[in-house]
Amino acid sequence: MAQVMFLLQHIIAQIQLLLIPQFIRLAKKTDGRLIIDDTNYPKYGLKKYARKLKNLKTSGYEDGFKIVFFLWESSGHRILLGFALWHKPGLSRLRNEFKLKPKIVLADGFYSIDKIVKRLTDYGWGFVFRWICNRKLSDTPIKKLIPRGYGEKIGYLKNNSKVKIFRRKNRFFETNRMLMNVKNMVSLYKKRWTIKEVFRILKVCIGINRCQQHSVFAQELFFYCCLVAFYYLERMKTSTIYKLKQTVNFQSVYFMIFVLIAIYYAIKNLSSVLNILLPTYSFHCIAEYP
Repeated sequence: MAQVMFLLQHIIAQIQLLLIPQFIRLAKKTDGRLIIDDTNYPKYGLKKYARKLKNLKTSGYEDGFKIVFFLWESSGHRILLGFALWHKPGLSRLRNEFKLKPKIVLADGFYSIDKIVKRLTDYGWGFVFRWICNRKLSDTPIKKLIPRGYGEKIGYLKNNSKVKIFRRKNRFFETNRMLMNVKNMVSLYKKRWTIKEVFRILKVCIGINRCQQHSVFAQELFFYCCLVAFYYLERMKTSTIYKLKQTVNFQSVYFMIFVLIAIYYAIKNLSSVLNILLPTYSFHCIAEYP
């Protein structure tokens, strides 16, 4: 029993990335886009893990940490595949362990670093990222290569990754698909904003920031249950978040989250042998994706 408890504590200590296999299997049935983005999670009680984060709304600072979400979007259907804390890597697991192959990867300029670009190119995954305007392409500032409001240029990063940069007024975009034109790139990048609506649903409707526990494991477990709740809300949604708020009693959503947590702990305590990884446990009541 002591060995089981030691292994359990070791697993809990290593939890910083959680992917839901059942949701990933549903996503693999569709030809979709993988959208990656992060959001601030202010949490003052977790002093050991929290750090100073800038609040863009108030221009002030708050203690907390970043949560990275992996969203699968296909023909208006959205599935949250999982989350990671403190920007822990998850792309390698999605590709190597779950064999996921998105049609395109969308993210903002934070994820346009050379390391991620090279990894996605090696995977054979196409991507569209925002490009930071003060960076260099082929050892030349991008503003010198494209001085006017519109244009495009193909070049190499410092790690010899070949990319194509578009400029549209004051915005720069990056892709590893050399045949893509600026119209298609801008159209694809606009689809990234669907994850902002997902953040709003998670925070306003589901209440992902309402967990008051000071344990990282408890916080991650609450996030997990919120992702399951979001999946069911997606299945019953009408069209917009505002209609969703009118048609759903969110007190019952909170109740469902607490029930899921109770089921989780019941299974954990009744299990005599730790033959499953607790973070990857999924509830078998998940219905098939339409």
